[in-house]
Amino acid sequence: MQLTTKIILTVLIAISSFCPIQAQDDDCDEVIRLNPSMTADTSEDIVAIPSFINLEANVIESNGADWNTLRHKAASTVTVPLSIVHIGDSHIQADFATGHTRRLFQKNYGNPGRGLIIPFRMTGTNEPRDYLIKSSGIWKGSKLMKQSPELPVGFTGVAVTPSSQSTDLVISTLSRTDNKELFNDVTLYCDGEPVITSITSDGKPLDYEVLASPGACTIMLARPVSELTLSLSSADAIIIYGADLRLSGESGVLYHAIGNNGATYASYSYVNNFADGLSFLNPDLVIISLGANEAFGKTEPEDIYRAIDTVVSDIMEANPLSEILLVTPMECQKSTRIRKNRRARSFAVNDKIAVIRETILRYGRDKNMATYDWYSVAGGKGASTKWVGADLMAKDRIHHSYKGYILNGQLLYEALNKALQQ
Repeated sequence: MQLTTKIILTVLIAISSFCPIQAQDDDCDEVIRLNPSMTADTSEDIVAIPSFINLEANVIESNGADWNTLRHKAASTVTVPLSIVHIGDSHIQADFATGHTRRLFQKNYGNPGRGLIIPFRMTGTNEPRDYLIKSSGIWKGSKLMKQSPELPVGFTGVAVTPSSQSTDLVISTLSRTDNKELFNDVTLYCDGEPVITSITSDGKPLDYEVLASPGACTIMLARPVSELTLSLSSADAIIIYGADLRLSGESGVLYHAIGNNGATYASYSYVNNFADGLSFLNPDLVIISLGANEAFGKTEPEDIYRAIDTVVSDIMEANPLSEILLVTPMECQKSTRIRKNRRARSFAVNDKIAVIRETILRYGRDKNMATYDWYSVAGGKGASTKWVGADLMAKDRIHHSYKGYILNGQLLYEALNKALQQ
């Protein structure tokens, strides 16, 4: 039996106290949302479905959207990959749920590669556990919710640039089962054209060809690898937003995830050329899971509605052949400092989640756009308390536990697969 491996992705706050003593009540939840502490328990890849999960609600509501072309593409993945892009906040950045959805899709439809990877760790934040991007040199980084004025982020919500002219960049896939994902095509999404002087894998030179175009640089390798080191010159003239790892000759489903801790619809709307950047991924389906962070702010429903429309309209204009699926957030809780014990917190349901859920569903109905009501599937009103009792919610009661994310990813896959098979 496989041993349980605990991987602490980010430990920026003390779990025992959640916040500095001096913090205000709202500040505590903000710190957690921007810097979540998440633990991956690799023994929990199959989760029993609790009785409070609403399986009848686990469907994609079309709202009049025509997914026939998308269904045809899903039926043709033997020859042409289906590209899905999932956008969101910290629930997506860790890639626990989306990673499981990806594994299920690729198990049943075929695996053309890992797809988009983002250099989160190089910006000082948590990174998914199935890849690594690093360098022996010093790089400057910028991220969506804490941007550097001199380094605007790209469509991934991240940007990194080296501090010296000559440096290296290591890209590798990681695996807890020793079956590392192979790739023979690497596309760097960047500003400026990187000058590659050599590529090595396991210390040995690797033959390659480079195809550069505005905003992207594709490196075609002579053989599949799971790790490589790029040696770069004139490197300080480039900004890298992410990389795309693929195995040419293979088809199936590409499931790209773009998540940024603390993100809202409004924050993505401020990213320059965000929707145009998504075009690099040729999305057949764009899934948007946002709204949880809005529930901790003072933004009114109509302002959120307009922010949804801004992001969705931009995506549709830049990607007219893409379908869009809006996902509602499930119930979570807010914490309040107990005055008699300044290190302790009490919790109460964040009622604004229900308001934002209805705003997202209303937008879908108004615009004939498909929706997935994760709020209802997860159990609706009162679900967060049940999730806490079933160890499906993290200690902060905002995020899920690893087991909760596996359940989330499994249910989303089942709903999507059902919609694509109709």
